[in-house]
Amino acid sequence: MRTNQKLLLSIVFITIVLKTSMAQTIADALKHGSPMTFFGVDYSRCKGVALGVGTAEMRDKVFPAINMLLVVEQDKYDVKKALMKSEVIIDLNDVNRINSTLVASNFAYYSSIDFKPFVKDTIIKMIQLYDLKDKTGIGLVFIAEYLDKPGTTAVYDLVYFSMPGGNVILWEREFGTPKGFGMRNYWASTIYEILKSDLQQKLEMKYLPKKKK
Repeated sequence: MRTNQKLLLSIVFITIVLKTSMAQTIADALKHGSPMTFFGVDYSRCKGVALGVGTAEMRDKVFPAINMLLVVEQDKYDVKKALMKSEVIIDLNDVNRINSTLVASNFAYYSSIDFKPFVKDTIIKMIQLYDLKDKTGIGLVFIAEYLDKPGTTAVYDLVYFSMPGGNVILWEREFGTPKGFGMRNYWASTIYEILKSDLQQKLEMKYLPKKKK
């Protein structure tokens, strides 16, 4: 009897989770006053163009320091305010783990001229590497495509996804111009610029249907 009860409860829980995951839409992701989990910046497939420092330093020092900055200086890098959320839980475990796998042969370049934007399949495969099984709701991550020092440009994909399913709900390519001193602050400034760029309004205008008067 107890075995049957446990099985029934498991089925009910799985059904609820699946319904929640399937129900999440662009409107849900962009809803004002809703909670969200922020995963930080995923640099695992990032390319660096003439950065002036080695891959190991970027991977082991600069990238973790930028992600930590999003935690310790939340008043400045205010994801909650920029995206009009009621609560933002920051969870860097997945990006810290995945970023540590970055290898020099896939990172160091001298020009960005031949770089192509990430396609949806690439984004999906990256999200599938996150451990989401114990999480619910909506997640957000900034996926770094490349950091181009000569071109003074950083390119990211802002990606909303469902949890625990990991289904991509929305992704938007964003650009930032680096400034400041020190590698951490120089590239972190690009995230700050994006967050301060009327980001929520821009996403709503592009992805949400206009209400009829």
